Formats: sequence, C-alpha cells, structure tokens
Amino acid sequence: MKDYVGLLLIAITLCCVSAGEISLDRNSRIVNGLNAANTPYNAYVLYLNSANSGFFGGGSLISDRHVLTAAQNIAGFVRWEVGLGSTVFGQLNIQISSQAVAHPSFNMANRANDIGFIVLPQPIVFTALISPIQLPIQGRNLPYENEEGMIVGFGFNSVGGQVRSDFLKVGYQRVISDSRCVGIYQITLPNHFCAEDSVMRSNVCNGDLGAGFVVSDRRIDTLVGVASLITASCDSTSPTGYTRVLQYRQWIRDNTGV
Repeated sequence: MKDYVGLLLIAITLCCVSAGEISLDRNSRIVNGLNAANTPYNAYVLYLNSANSGFFGGGSLISDRHVLTAAQNIAGFVRWEVGLGSTVFGQLNIQISSQAVAHPSFNMANRANDIGFIVLPQPIVFTALISPIQLPIQGRNLPYENEEGMIVGFGFNSVGGQVRSDFLKVGYQRVISDSRCVGIYQITLPNHFCAEDSVMRSNVCNGDLGAGFVVSDRRIDTLVGVASLITASCDSTSPTGYTRVLQYRQWIRDNTGV
C-alpha cells in the first residue's frame, strides 16, 4: 500500500490498556479471517488529508451515491478513494470523492457518534458485484445480544502483520452483553455495542474500522453496526466496539434520503 500513496502509519504499542482506552495502533487486520465470498456492499476506503497522508478502513454502500463509514475516517480528511466490486484488492473499481459528512456530534476522544458517510462523485450502476446493503428498520433494536454478525475487510490478517491483504477477509462475531461492553470501552449505551468471536478468534483492527457489521434480519442482510473501537493491542481476543446504526437511522435518512 505504501507504493500506492503516501500513508501516515502510526504505530503506538501500549503494554497496559485501561478500560476504554482508544488505540492509535495502525497494525491492521481481520485476524484469523477467512477469504470472503462476493460481498457487493463492501467498500474499501482510503482517506487522505491535505498533505496526502492518511490510512485506510472500510465502509458499506447504502445507495448509488453514499458509503456509510466511521466518522473517524472522515473528520480531518479531504479526499477519499473508495473501492467497490471485488474481493480481490487489485480488481476494485475506484472512485475518488472530495465530499463526506461526519456526524456533527462525533467525538474522537471516546468515539461517540462515530458514524458518517462519503458522497460518491458518480452514481453507481448496480450489478451482481456492486449493490447496496439494507439498513435496519426503525423499531427493531438490532442487533440482539448473542446474535451473530459478519465483518469483512482488506486489513492486515496476522498478528504483527505489516502487509495489507490482497483478498477480502471475513470474520464472524457474536454480540456480547452491554455490561461487558461498558467494562471495556467508555461508550454511551445504546449507541454502541460490542461483539467477539470466541471460537475462531477472528477480529478487526484499524485497517478495517468503518466496515459494516451485518446480520440476517428475516433472511435479508442488514447493516446494524459500524466498526469503531478496538483495544490498543489489537489482538484476537478482545471484543470490537461498533456504532449501532439503528440509533442514527433518522440522521442517515435526513442527510442522504436513504
């Protein structure tokens, strides 16, 4: 990835992490993930500042012009390269955007209201390889505790890895109790939830932040979370914190029409 653009890689290793501490570790991956099948809503997002430095994360296509992602991938940045349409990194279709909106109450310190969207310069023509994901229906408090969801990304895929994955990786996690979640991160309920994989130990890291947590709601893939929080060690055992999309459903509709 370093040959593609100038990236600012921040790697801060902390030996001891207090509850709720936010990681700036940029060693990024879906740890213990498997190669993903076609995931037509998934977006690779490279975000850059005015000095052409930045990093990468994920997002989810929610309309022909909008990619939902984490506000941390938007605030302070001026350009976004969005890749769609393939599980192979080198075959992604790229659009370059200069327009994105972070939630007005986003707080980088504790990742409150960590949600936003990128506006694509050209409408997407939907195909079998590129299509939007459904958003949750208001009134249904998704996801439920112990519900399994799927997360995908192109982040580094081994502990201590330094190379972006050439193939989209997938992991499966189950939602844990709110009481455990607030013991790990300084969050406001119900705006966040946490999930983990206690079997295969798949997990996300910074290079996957902004990616969608997707569940099957009445047999329809539904975007219910946006990857937002990780521990500093970025390990395979600590739960991931997600922004709960349902809490921002009206804000999304008011600002995107979706």
